[in-house]
Amino acid sequence: MVSKKSFLPFLMLFSLMISTELTAQQTDDEDHEIMLNEIQSENAAENKLKQPFSWENMGDVLKYEILIERYDEKSQSYVQQFFHETTPEETEACLIYINPILPPGQYRYQIKTWNILGILEEDLTSYDEFIVRKAYKPEINSVIYPLYMSSTLYLDDLDNDGILEVTGKNLFNNDQDNQSLEITNYFLKNEKRIIRPQQIMEHDDKANKKITLKFDMKAMESGKYHLIAQDASGLHSEENSTSEFTIRFKKWLDFDIEAGYVCPVIAHNTQNIVTNQLGSPALPISFQFKFTLIPSKHSWGYLGLGINSFYSHFEYEKNKTIFDGNIFNSNLVFVYQLSALRRRLFLDAHAGIGIIIFNNLLFSADIPDIGIVPYSKEAFNTLSFSFSAGVSAMYYFNKRFYCEAGLDYIFVNNHKGDLIIGFLLPFLGAGWQF
Repeated sequence: MVSKKSFLPFLMLFSLMISTELTAQQTDDEDHEIMLNEIQSENAAENKLKQPFSWENMGDVLKYEILIERYDEKSQSYVQQFFHETTPEETEACLIYINPILPPGQYRYQIKTWNILGILEEDLTSYDEFIVRKAYKPEINSVIYPLYMSSTLYLDDLDNDGILEVTGKNLFNNDQDNQSLEITNYFLKNEKRIIRPQQIMEHDDKANKKITLKFDMKAMESGKYHLIAQDASGLHSEENSTSEFTIRFKKWLDFDIEAGYVCPVIAHNTQNIVTNQLGSPALPISFQFKFTLIPSKHSWGYLGLGINSFYSHFEYEKNKTIFDGNIFNSNLVFVYQLSALRRRLFLDAHAGIGIIIFNNLLFSADIPDIGIVPYSKEAFNTLSFSFSAGVSAMYYFNKRFYCEAGLDYIFVNNHKGDLIIGFLLPFLGAGWQF
């Protein structure tokens, strides 16, 4: 037993194929009122127009009886348009060709099934509604991004809105309620991808010569595209110079230079000394430098390399607690940046490897019940490998100047294994993008 709804996918295909076979029928605005069956009588021999109608096989069947009715707006009722009993070949193939072809309009169908004994199977009777649409060949005369009044969109512009204005011919609206006899779909296309608009902002309902589309900026990917207008039949505009549209970055490469303040905080160390024994020491003399190169840009984020460096000088002695010396660190990091808030706010994640230098470092603490715990009996000087990772947020006040705030973690383990220490580095900086 097959439910009645099982025929629906075949009818959707049927409606599309009908329109596809009508490709040569109408291409000009002035022909909209001409009935397609009248045109077919002139060009049938040349174009060999066909309207296939298929359905699901019901097993051992003697024949199918197919009735198609068209909705008449004047009488507001359905009128028979086509009736057919299948031949043995058609019954086996579950396929017929409607002749003469159905003109555009709203239809409903009914398929009755007769078993091999010649008895009507009432439970297998199927019916549904469908639409035969008119076929038009769209044309694209221009694709303009109004923000620049050109056929180019720059992804790194802070004021992007993703709105494109398209002019041409036979540019119909999308079918919002699935009742229209004319429908056009729009998308940007190249060899790698297809980008579809979020919505139609404006449409010239009478002339069908202009339409305004809005695209999601997050879905826009750099490259050269053609704006394609495609009729429901499959007819589409040509891929030529008038339909070209380019998405790119104004600068293919970003180079950022930044300076700021950083405050190293010991998160853990070899002797597991409680770091709050330092009390509230004065902030160190400290600063950071960052150099970031971003050569790879995509809508899903930017990829690059950077050098993150900082220098801190500590002078702290209080309550038998001493922390004194210099720290220098530099790391080569891989960088990932993700834009937000219309590319004014960027979220940054980075990680890498580098070196850290401790110069004349002294550290001892007076811990209750333990006494003086010497971390370094004499000035400590060493060069070790460091591993770093961090996150930050960058806000651009204009297209070049930005401020950044973030938190890094640096892990140090020297080659002897006697120095294992972790730092947290909150930082704040300002930078300029070249």
